Amino acid sequence: MKKILVGFDGSEGSEQALNKAMMLLDEYGELILLAVVPSPADKSFVDAEAYETLKKKAEVLINDTIQDIGVHEFTVTGMVEEGDPAAKIIDVANREKVDLIVLGSRGTSELGHYLIGSVANKVVQYAAKPVMVVR
Repeated sequence: MKKILVGFDGSEGSEQALNKAMMLLDEYGELILLAVVPSPADKSFVDAEAYETLKKKAEVLINDTIQDIGVHEFTVTGMVEEGDPAAKIIDVANREKVDLIVLGSRGTSELGHYLIGSVANKVVQYAAKPVMVVR
């Protein structure tokens, strides 16, 4: 695989998905780590400060994970998007023309109230790209 998108939120499931994606990635491929935070319009935010705190947490998580991955022959790109996690994963996968989407099958996101299994289920149902769900 030349280009793989990993939905990453710091959960154990997303860590497993990341490990699997790195094993599948071509030597000079590209790995995209995507964290999705709820939109500020989402009713889960009481104020703008809570949104900014969560967005910053997502950025730190992605940057720290890229640091932890270290130097490899492949390229690692990190992104933080806002909105519905399943919809954003599908949108980014299409926009970036990835070969594969890799997601964890279960766990609770460190970045919000989303259950990983429900996000993975929606992505599997609606994505036009191949999806691998890692257990």
